[in-house]
Amino acid sequence: MVKKKPSHPPHEEHADETWLVPYSDLLTLLLALFIVLFASSSLDKDKAAQIQYALAAAFGSGVTEDTEGNIINFMNDARDLNLEDEGVIISSDANGATLEMTSINLFDKGSVILKAEAIPVIKKISYLLNSNKYKKYRIVVEGHTDDTNESETLPSNWELSGARAGAVTREMISNSMDVNRFKAVGLAEISPAYPNKNPYGEPIPENRLKNRRVMIRIEF
Repeated sequence: MVKKKPSHPPHEEHADETWLVPYSDLLTLLLALFIVLFASSSLDKDKAAQIQYALAAAFGSGVTEDTEGNIINFMNDARDLNLEDEGVIISSDANGATLEMTSINLFDKGSVILKAEAIPVIKKISYLLNSNKYKKYRIVVEGHTDDTNESETLPSNWELSGARAGAVTREMISNSMDVNRFKAVGLAEISPAYPNKNPYGEPIPENRLKNRRVMIRIEF
């Protein structure tokens, strides 16, 4: 007796392919990350800041378009005052915009008294921060040192960095700025911008010089 062939072929079981969806999303994110890393190597600081805040917003850090716009606008306004020509580094990070000045432009070695030539620069910065566009934002003034004890009269870099941050803050307040906007902190050598020593433990003088700095941070 001849068996009849079934009218429909037997149903083939297919493996569950739902895992492909998150996998493809992961590949897309990795591709975007590599593109950003490649592109940012040749971008100016403004565009790099835009990428930084766009990525922060994408990953849910709470950064808004308004915050990003305020930071970019502030950096442009600071450049319009030619602050970079006077040794001020204009930049930004996850907490806001930053203005950085090396201590050699502000103080004599080991001193906490502002140089006379530093006063006009700080006055320029004060007027910008006290304009209607920016007068509602809080300001953190950070003092930083290298890993040596630069002062011969103060016991440690904590006192030196704190006193320098206080001196800059005091000068800004003297330009009719609201004292309640400020926080002055001394961070000694715990947050260097560059390595103070090479991998062999040898000092890097140019890096130590850059690490002696005061940063004015505007919290947008």
